[in-house]
Amino acid sequence: MDFRDYARQIRSFGRELTPDSLGATRRLLEPQVPLPDPAEVQVVRDVQYGSHERQRLDVFTPAGGFEPQRPLLIFVHGGGFVTGDKHTEGSPFYSNIGVWAVRNGCNAVIMTYRLAPQNPWPAGLEDIHQVFRYLRHAGGEHGVDADCVFLMGQSAGAAHAASYVAHPEHYAPFAHGVTGLVLLSGLYDYTSIDVGPMGRAYLGEDTGLYESRSSLKGLVESNLPMLVTLSEYDPPMFEQQGLQLLTAYQKRHEQLPHFVHASGQNHLSIALSLGLEGNLLGPQLKAFIEEYSRQR
Repeated sequence: MDFRDYARQIRSFGRELTPDSLGATRRLLEPQVPLPDPAEVQVVRDVQYGSHERQRLDVFTPAGGFEPQRPLLIFVHGGGFVTGDKHTEGSPFYSNIGVWAVRNGCNAVIMTYRLAPQNPWPAGLEDIHQVFRYLRHAGGEHGVDADCVFLMGQSAGAAHAASYVAHPEHYAPFAHGVTGLVLLSGLYDYTSIDVGPMGRAYLGEDTGLYESRSSLKGLVESNLPMLVTLSEYDPPMFEQQGLQLLTAYQKRHEQLPHFVHASGQNHLSIALSLGLEGNLLGPQLKAFIEEYSRQR
């Protein structure tokens, strides 16, 4: 599909996150995104990294044999804290991210995690910590190395990834283990937005705790390399959160983090279309990973 036609259709879905707009985005992209080719990518599904039924991950490595020296990309999906999964049988999403990683010199882990309201804050960041612990001990069994890890999350997944880095008290005395952080349209300061029912299901009803449960301060004080993205058709709240992070980061460090404004994409499509022609994130993500992998 011509990218101009694609962007026009994405624009027609609007900026509001509704079942209709999210479903239309998936239907537009699904015929264009291929399933993993077993001749190119080896996929191991549903590896348990914890005891809960949702503590599962998929591992993507080259089909030709293990190359554990590759950087490892860990992806955390979105879903408003209360829904979502790493994979649905027959769907190319979010396997496209694992395939992109293998094609671009990485291994990949696509994880899912416990959901609210049964599992409120800090369950998301605890599950990311559990994945890091699992990979440090058992990654070699799957042909991956946790010594050079790029953590990427989208929407609620970006909020979880940001919280993991920003709250070291949950993994101390160990380091977070992240080489670079990639945040696709996340939420970082819960005190500056109107937190809706899904957010409250995760964060709780006590708004007095929202400042301590936000990640903005910890992110800004960190020297961790970051790639921050916003999509052209993101809802205004996510734009405001991204700009708030960029502004605070620039004030603290006197420079911006790596930043991509994804023209022609909406809140969901930037992740679902990774690997397709016209997705601006892919080349920037590859350059980001290569730059900071070399510095280790």
